[in-house]
Amino acid sequence: MKYRPQNISELDLVSAREALEKTLKNKNIPHAFLFSGPRGTGKTSAARILAMMVNKIENCDTPDIIELDAASNRGIEEIRTLREQVALSPMSSKYKVYIIDEVHMLTTEAANALLKTLEEPPAHVVFVLCTTDPQKLPETVISRCTQIIFSRPSIEEIVAKLKLVAKGEKYKINPEDLELIAIEAKGSFRDAIKILEQVIVTGIVPKSNDPQGFITLLRANDTKNSLKFIDNLVSQGVNLRSFIERCVEVLRLELLETLNKNILVDIERFETAYEQVRITAVPQLPLEMMVIKNASTSVPVPVTPVTVTHGDIQIILDKWNEILKVVRPFNHSIEGLLRSTKPVGFDGVNLTLEVFYKFHMDKLSEDKCRKIVEDGVATVLESPKIVLKLVLGKSKPKEDLAQAAETIFK
Repeated sequence: MKYRPQNISELDLVSAREALEKTLKNKNIPHAFLFSGPRGTGKTSAARILAMMVNKIENCDTPDIIELDAASNRGIEEIRTLREQVALSPMSSKYKVYIIDEVHMLTTEAANALLKTLEEPPAHVVFVLCTTDPQKLPETVISRCTQIIFSRPSIEEIVAKLKLVAKGEKYKINPEDLELIAIEAKGSFRDAIKILEQVIVTGIVPKSNDPQGFITLLRANDTKNSLKFIDNLVSQGVNLRSFIERCVEVLRLELLETLNKNILVDIERFETAYEQVRITAVPQLPLEMMVIKNASTSVPVPVTPVTVTHGDIQIILDKWNEILKVVRPFNHSIEGLLRSTKPVGFDGVNLTLEVFYKFHMDKLSEDKCRKIVEDGVATVLESPKIVLKLVLGKSKPKEDLAQAAETIFK
């Protein structure tokens, strides 16, 4: 690829780059590496760079590099041939570097034959084994290798790569569109570059709607707007399976943050829809069925309002930090706003917050912000309904507003 990294410092994945730099500082080069991680994260590029580096250390610029795809050369005979070649010294460099891609595809017999070479490698040989599924490798093979993990890159890392490509192509694109491309690539630098190349040719940026907005509509039991949301996804050409994947990821992060078991129900509904989208005649139908089933099973629970007492507001005060923690994954700015408010009233349904700045009050009054707060409080209190009420306070709160402001505006 045109924008493939040419040296270690150009590797897009920061964690892998740092691990390799640290390893190569050691004068004793390992004779076997294992690069593991999802597809498109730069394993093969890093393997080729490593092959050059271990020989440049010895002032050799033309290393012998032999690449083998284990997916199509997975048998015992291929590995036996490789073992015979290993014994031969390199023609023009210090090291002979063997790059074996998708090494987990080797048969058991072939993996055992490779292990014998890894156990007693010639001094002039370096193996770089690449795999997307290290769990399928024998533990004995893994134990003979220096392992470098290529984790799924962050959105920021992919965007940084896309900026370099766009600059190289002299193509102007706004940061929001780059982020949409990064999200659509689902953790693959390679796929992100392919999508950007298509955008450069067609001028069409892949559409990507906010999964949090859809989840909020579902939880509000807003069937009409939920179905309209799905219709918009289809009309904009959004890949529905990719969209569901992003919804599940949002819910997973929320689950890990709050440990709220109710979230498991939402995840299971999306997982079911995800499987059905693949086989149904009408791709949006599983999502639409999920919305309608959600509406039919969401039976309102009667709520009996109670008179405001100190004990009621104490419930909110006792749970306040937990409420902030639940709100945070949805919108860190709202969490910051809440930190600069004071709960002053609660009757079991109506929660009154004292707000000390008008622009804070205006922000929290927005429907989207209000909904996130109400849902967050309802989740923590396991309440079927919470109504947020805001009053403008006359004096500044005692809490550290500087810290809250930093959270809001960072």
